[in-house]
Amino acid sequence: MSNKPDISVIIVSYNTRELLMSCLRSVYASRDAGTIEVIVVDNASTDGTRDAVQQEWPAVRLIENAENIGFAGATNIGLAASIGRYRLLLNSDAEIRPDGLKLLQTFMEEHPAAGAVGPRLVYSDGRTQPSADSFPNLFTEFLHLFGFKRLLPGETARRLAAPVLTKVSGKTVGTYFQTYTGSLQPREVDCVSGACLLIRADVYEVVGGLDTSFFMYMEDMDWCVRIKAAGFGVYYVPEVEVVHHVGASGDADAATAERVLVTRYQSRLQFFAKHRGRGANFVERVMVVKAFALRWPFSHRRRAYGKIIRMAWSAKSAVRA
Repeated sequence: MSNKPDISVIIVSYNTRELLMSCLRSVYASRDAGTIEVIVVDNASTDGTRDAVQQEWPAVRLIENAENIGFAGATNIGLAASIGRYRLLLNSDAEIRPDGLKLLQTFMEEHPAAGAVGPRLVYSDGRTQPSADSFPNLFTEFLHLFGFKRLLPGETARRLAAPVLTKVSGKTVGTYFQTYTGSLQPREVDCVSGACLLIRADVYEVVGGLDTSFFMYMEDMDWCVRIKAAGFGVYYVPEVEVVHHVGASGDADAATAERVLVTRYQSRLQFFAKHRGRGANFVERVMVVKAFALRWPFSHRRRAYGKIIRMAWSAKSAVRA
């Protein structure tokens, strides 16, 4: 009999001590999930995270980084240290329901073609978050950058409109307006959120860890591109619900919020440079410049917008494909 745990839970933390405690409580409250190991990789938190974990959760393997090396780098450390048959990436600001681990594991065992799976994420008030997505292309980026979702405000309107838009204009537009709040039936998707993502250990061995050139954001989508390119499916299982307290370590002050916004768009540019080729990357950068230049005169975030414009216009912002 193998001594390997069924699931290795890998949690990256950065100054989210209280949320991390809630996250760990939810993991250890899991029912019928088999054996688990929990690894917390801390990115040099200064809020007492280390002492809290050691005192309240002595069974947790705590790995302490000397500096904040980003989500991808810290996750890779946890992945390399884990030995479970499945590896679960779980944000420190997330709480999984008691039956969540068991349901995700069961789905994987019943669907051998699935390489990775993600649950339905919800906000603290129960509203569904974007939990799965299609890979972006230039058309969806145009819709995103110029705010076309405002044409269909509200989840209900978007859910009802998505099938019609798909028939009229094809998958791209319909998927862009789809909110994944309707059916609770599992389905194959392009990608799921890294806030809670379960991957088979053997799939991880094939595709490797996250790309550390993405300091934060889009590394999960990049991972899903590679998982699917290796011949494995990525599935969204909305029956499993995970509460995700969005932005807990990113919105503490205006300066941090600015860095988060700039980093989001830096990662989007990197994704296009890596996966869409030189021409598409150029068009993407031009669209980013135009979109934020139009917003700049009317925004209170001019400093951040200016940084995004300069970054997008500079060829240095692009990662070579």
